[in-house]
Formats: sequence, C-alpha cells, structure tokens
Amino acid sequence: MIEDLKRGVAGAYAKLSDVELHAEFERVVAKAEAPEATVFTRMLRELHAHQIELEIQYRELLKAQQQLEESRSRYVNLYDSAALSYFSFDQHGLVMEANLAGASLVRMDRSCLIGMPFINFVVRQDRKKFLRHVRKYLSGDVQASAEFLLELLGGKTIEVQMAGIVSKFAGSRAKYCRTVLTDITERRLVERKLDLSARALENIQEGIMLTDAQTRIVAVNSAFSCVTGYSADEVVGRTPAILKSGLHDDEFYRAMYASLKTNDGWQGEIRNRRKDGEMYLEWLNVSTIRNESGEIDFFIGVFSDISNQEEMKKRLHRLAYYDELTGLPNRALLYDRLSQELVHAKRDASMMAILFIDLDGFKMVNDLYGHFAGDQFLREVAERLASCVREGDTLSRMGGDEFVALLRNIADEQVAAQVAGRMLEICAESFVVEGRELFVTVSVGISIHPRDGDIGSDLLRNADTAMYRAKAYGKNNY
Repeated sequence: MIEDLKRGVAGAYAKLSDVELHAEFERVVAKAEAPEATVFTRMLRELHAHQIELEIQYRELLKAQQQLEESRSRYVNLYDSAALSYFSFDQHGLVMEANLAGASLVRMDRSCLIGMPFINFVVRQDRKKFLRHVRKYLSGDVQASAEFLLELLGGKTIEVQMAGIVSKFAGSRAKYCRTVLTDITERRLVERKLDLSARALENIQEGIMLTDAQTRIVAVNSAFSCVTGYSADEVVGRTPAILKSGLHDDEFYRAMYASLKTNDGWQGEIRNRRKDGEMYLEWLNVSTIRNESGEIDFFIGVFSDISNQEEMKKRLHRLAYYDELTGLPNRALLYDRLSQELVHAKRDASMMAILFIDLDGFKMVNDLYGHFAGDQFLREVAERLASCVREGDTLSRMGGDEFVALLRNIADEQVAAQVAGRMLEICAESFVVEGRELFVTVSVGISIHPRDGDIGSDLLRNADTAMYRAKAYGKNNY
C-alpha cells in the first residue's frame, strides 16, 4: 500500500511546476505537524513530505547538471573557435590538446597532433629553450614567456611567442600545462623595419625634424642636433621658431605654409640660427603627411647645412675674379666690368678712361729682399693706388707689378690725368717693408674712350703702349 502511495505521489508531483511543488511541500508539512493527526497519519504525511523533498532535490540536480553541460559546451566552443592558438603539453612536450587555431598554426589536422612531440616543429637551435619553458610552466612559473622559430611542413618558418597557464588535476602536482602560441612573424618584420628606419634616420647626414599639424616638434634625429646644437629634449614640444634667424619676414613663412597646404611641399634656402647664436644657411625640403581623410597629420623637414658650400662658392668666386695677393679684381673681372662699362658709355655717350700702371724697378726689390718682402710691397702699392680712384671705379692687378684702373663716366681727359698724377705722387713716397725704407716710382699709360678705341681690347692695348712710352720718357711719368 505504501509503495503504491509512493508511486502515485511521485507521478502526481512530476506534473507540478516548481512553485506548485514547493507550495505542496509546505502544505503537507503543516498537516503532518497538526495536533489532531494520528501517529499513522503523521507518518504517512512525513513520508509524503520526504517524497516531495526528493523531487525538489532531483529537479535541482537536473538543473545543475544541465547548467554544467551548457557551461562545458560553451567552454569547448570557445576553446575550439578561439582566435588564439591553444596547446596543452606534458613534461616531455607531447601534445595533449590543441584547438582549431593551434592546428591551423602548424598546418596539421588536430586529430594527428594529439600525442605528437611538438618539438618536431621547433627548429633545432630552439628545442632546448622550448622544453625548458614547458617545465617552467609545469613548476608554476606562469610569468615566463619564450620566443622561438617553428619550421612547418613545406619548409616555411614562422616566429611564435609562447605563454603558459598551468592546469592541475586532484592534488597539487601539475600534469600538463596549457599554453598560448602567438604568431609574431609579421610583427617582428614590422619591428625590424621600424628599427632599420630608425637607424637609417639616426645615421643619415641630413637633419630631420618631424612636427605635428600644429607645427609642434615631435622628433628629431642626431644630425639635427649636430647642426643646430639643440638636443631632442630641448626642442620636442616646441616649434621650429626656435631656429628663426630674424632675417626672413612673415611673408616668407606665410608663403612656405601656403605651399605646404596646397602643394604638400616646399623647398628652398633658409637662414637659421644655432643654439650658440651663430647663423647658418640650410637647404630645407618640407613635406606634408596626410591621413586617410586627407587631413594634415605631420610635417617632415629634411635639411642640409650648406654654409660651407656657400663659403666655398664665395671662395671659388674670389679665386676666379680676385687677385689672391692684393684682394683687387683680377684680369677676368676687369674684362667683365670693362665690357659692361663700354655698353653704358655707348648708351649714355659718356667718356671713360683706362690707366695702365707699371712699377719702375720692382724686380730689384725681389732680388735684394726676397719674394716675401716683394709681396708685402705689392700689397702696400695696391692700397695706395686704390686710394686714388673713386668708389665706382675699378682698380685691377693684371699680374706681376702691373695694375689697371678703369675710370667710368669721367667729365674730360683731365680727370684721368689728375688720377695718374696722384698715383705718381703717392707712390713716390717711401715704403717701409720689414723695417727697410724703400722707394719706387710708377709709369702710367692712359687711353680714353671713345677717342682711343671703341672696344675693350683696343683700349687696353693703347693704354699699355702709352705706359711704355711713359717709361721711355724717363719713368715716373704718365
């Protein structure tokens, strides 16, 4: 009878909801505790209540089991479908588990990986490192990470980074370790390229300055510091205005930035100032760097210090057009100026004169006192002759002890005669060279344009002829 009651109760309770079942349990317990209940009735009701309690526990157990299965299923799905490559290894490096991403990483079917020595994929020189880190993970050192090369089927090599998580069964001793392997091949290539670029920028001879869109300096290279004298720490966060020389007006910089915005570039010569205040000339090439939206992200300036080049140009110009000993215009510059002045004289119908000057007895100075004294003497003569001509005229040294003066736009022939007379007077005064008092005279030949010639070569030849005539008349003459 009691067994029949149990089966009937169990069948009836299976149809009740959880809320109804709990309510029924409360009702049966209350009846079992009623004072009017007999011993037999109380026993039946307690049995009734116990049956309901078992049903409740059974339902809770089913729910827990279902939740556990769902949790395990979610874990398996997440593990298998994770983008990260998971592997589990024992202490010998055998593959205990691998997810789909892991199998894809080594280009193998997952079923073939289980039980396989993973060391087969590791290049020979990295195998000891791989096993050493597996044992570190098994010992509980989950902070360790390692990078090594894998050689896949077909000979392809990839670089991976391994990090570990220890998994344990009952007890404290780890049976296997779970690891994450990340393919860092592309990242390492990018890093190496960036490192190579950084090294190239540091070793390039040109100064480089990178600014943001607001022209605040973001980075500079070593050559920048060498040229300007400013270290990176001194300029980062500031603007290129720190280098301004003050020689360029606002319009110059407005035109530069306008070109950067419209043409994405500007180049040209610019004078800047070093940290110590010294001016220098640079050739600057600035480019605009835009983002995908077309907005300006950065400006990059590459410059070369061309001060030495400028000095070299000036030096070459002086060598080409000026006498190195006296600093006077040489034959080439005289011919150039003579041709220009002839154009002006013909256009303006003006008069000009050529004075050919030769020192009398200069060879004796060299013979008696040496070439060093002779050079000093020539410099003194050049200074005296230069004081006799006007600012717009030209005094040139033709070579040796010969000089030529070009007098432009003179009023008449007497002007040339007066200049020649002053030259005779000033050179007749004594010269002191190396403590010795020396005397010399000059002979001057004069030709006048347009009377004595209409082209430069005729004027020079006629002046030279006149100079020799002056010498023939006793020297110290014109």
